[in-house]
Amino acid sequence: MNKACSSKSRQHHVKQYTVSYASMPFLLNKSSSDCGVYALKHIECHLLGLDFSLVNDNNIREARQKIAYDLWEAAIDHVLNERMAKFTPPKTISSALVELE
Repeated sequence: MNKACSSKSRQHHVKQYTVSYASMPFLLNKSSSDCGVYALKHIECHLLGLDFSLVNDNNIREARQKIAYDLWEAAIDHVLNERMAKFTPPKTISSALVELE
């Protein structure tokens, strides 16, 4: 164990998690230009506890247009652009891999 991160000096909070697979209709997402939109909408449904059936070919065109508009609004937002120009990334730890017991 790395001495910089010994179990005596720090407590690690690791929670168990499960992986669940959601079945997807075979013909869903025929267009490769929509794959990112489908992915974002599936994440959104998962986070909001909504049914995945809301993500379908009938709804995806409007979702793509909404995402594009939101990105365009962000691109022309002077306050957001100013904040992004001044952003300094947080300092990172330069140590190598830390092993946990």
